[in-house]
Parts: sequence; C-alpha cells; structure tokens
Amino acid sequence: MLTLQDNVRSIELSTGRLDITIEDAIWPLDDLCDFASRENPRRSLLIVSRVLGRHIPVAPHTMRRSVRDLAAQIPADLPGPVMVVGLAETAVCLGQTIHEELRLASGRDDIFFIHSTRQLLDHPLLCRFEEPHSHASAHLIYRPDIAGLPENGPRSLVIVDDEVSTGTTLRNLSEALVTAWPAVETIVVATLTDWSVGRDWQAKMPRPTTIAALLRGRLEWTQGQVIAASNAFDVAAASLGRMETHRNFGRLGLDAPVGTAPESALPPLQGALRVVGTGEFTYLPFRLAERMEQLGHDVVVQSTSRSPARVTEAMKTRLCFADNYATGVPNYLYNADPADHRTNWIAHETGAGTIDPALVAALDATLIGWDK
Repeated sequence: MLTLQDNVRSIELSTGRLDITIEDAIWPLDDLCDFASRENPRRSLLIVSRVLGRHIPVAPHTMRRSVRDLAAQIPADLPGPVMVVGLAETAVCLGQTIHEELRLASGRDDIFFIHSTRQLLDHPLLCRFEEPHSHASAHLIYRPDIAGLPENGPRSLVIVDDEVSTGTTLRNLSEALVTAWPAVETIVVATLTDWSVGRDWQAKMPRPTTIAALLRGRLEWTQGQVIAASNAFDVAAASLGRMETHRNFGRLGLDAPVGTAPESALPPLQGALRVVGTGEFTYLPFRLAERMEQLGHDVVVQSTSRSPARVTEAMKTRLCFADNYATGVPNYLYNADPADHRTNWIAHETGAGTIDPALVAALDATLIGWDK
C-alpha cells in the first residue's frame, strides 16, 4: 500500500514501514525507484532502482539519460587527477558510465576509474573496507595499474553508489582510500537517490565532501517482521570469490573507457531482447544492450544479484541459481519473466562453463562471453 501527499510517502512492506520525505528531485521518485523486502537481518528493506539495470529491466537509453543527468551534477573543475570509484556490485556499471560521461563532457584525460570487488585476484591490494548492512559486506580495492596516476593518489575522488542512507559505507571507504592515497583533497559522492538529508556523516568524512544526486530526501524505517539470519546469508556476508584468470574491465583501474565488443560472435536477433549481466560484470553488457538498441531493437538490460529479496512488492518473479564466480553463494535474477517472450543473452566474463545450466534453461538463453 502506498499513500502520497505532496513530498511525503508511507510505504508498507512485508517486513515493515518506510516513511519518506522528498526534499528536492531532478527525477521523480516513481521514475527512479520502487521498494521491496529483503531477506537480510541487517537491513530488511531494498530500494529497487528503475534506472540501474539490476533488479528491474530497463531500456538502455533510460539508463544513459539518468547517468548523464547525474554526471552533470558533478563539478567539471575538480582538481586532477580524478578517480571515479564504483561500489560493487550494484554501482559498477553506474560508476563506469559516469566515468565515461565525465570524460566525454570535459575532454579531460586525467579522469580514471576503478571499482571495488568481492573477487580475489593475484594482484596487490590497495585497501579493503566494510559495507555493514550488506548481504556481502567485504569489499576489496586493488592497486590500480594506471601510468598517469601518482603514487600518492588522485587529488579528487568521485565515489559512486546507487543510493545513500546512513553514509557509514562511504565513511569506511573514504577513510581507507585517503589512508592509501594521502594526496586526496576533495570528495564527491554521486548517487541516484540520497536518503541521508539531516544526518551528519559528511562532517565525519576525511576530506571535504559534496553530494550529487537525482533525488534527495529522508528515509525512516520501522521494522516489522524480524528477519532471522540464515546460513545462506552468513555465507554470503563473509564470502569472496577467486578469479584464477582475469581480464581488467575495471578492477585494476582504467585510464579510458573499455571497448564494447564481446569475444563471441553475436547470434542473429529477431524480436525483443533482454541482455543479462552477471554479478560485477555489468558495464559491457549495458554497452552491448545500448548498441543493439541503437540498431533498432527493442532491448532491456538487467543483471544477476547476490541480494536475497522476497517475491513481493517490486519483485514479481525470482530465479535462484549458482554463482558463476564459484563462491557458493546463491544468486538471483528478478523480474525476468519468460512470459514476455524476449530473446535472452547472458553476458559473462567467467567462461560459459561457469553459468548455471538451470539459469540458461529457465531463460532459454544464449551465452555471450568476454572471457578470452
């Protein structure tokens, strides 16, 4: 049940009540997000983006427009070098697309990108930090292989996440990055929705911090049904994968946007298409979907997730399957209803043999790989 009176909303979920006050918005709330219940004892609500291409399928041009509008809120004259940092898994594509947009708009070549990851690589670690409320709390950031980045780091950070609530994760990340990169002078947090108005987390950041957002407001959560911790949740919170082979699509830093062509040939396409990214591998699937849309196809893009949500509210359907990164953590795909009769392409970086046959069968999907 949803009630609306001007900028105030009260949303009843199966796990509690969400009270929202919208302070200002470039995009309307209903265009930006929906809400759902999550099987998470730390935080049993889920803000479900309508423009992120994760839990809800979205047209690539809508994703592109939202990112462009968000990137336009970021100051163009940040001291360089600038490092854009996307948070895994949800904001990898968002962060990488912001990096692309900032470089295109400014013409600058000193804007770099890296994203956090939950994958172990044979590469030196820069830092790690915790996302306390998450279903998968540990994040790693590797030391970037970027020739133009000084040893003591960038002068500006643009930290990208899909939504901000308490600011705790941002403080944890910022402290870790500033410790590793003492040259940082200023921080911009770029987010689709900022629910932290009235909280003091910015004052506790290690460097002066501003926020760029498409919507800003307040969020109060009243817990209803208590969610008990399950063994699957405990495993997910603690687990990291290990990639024995790895191509750098962002985990080791980028000094320019990566290319868009998959290694495997694209099959012929007739009718509507869904491109499904997998886990942290989301930017190149988005670019593939965007390219197919530009060729005139009806395309949506979304991706698999480790986030355990209930099939209620914004989540209409759910597929559960094995993690292609071999962590043993259940993975999910929401709102990908086979009844919509779309052709399904599953895009991956881990090899065709890593994709659960149950997911392939459920979607009657073709695998598109960037793993060679």
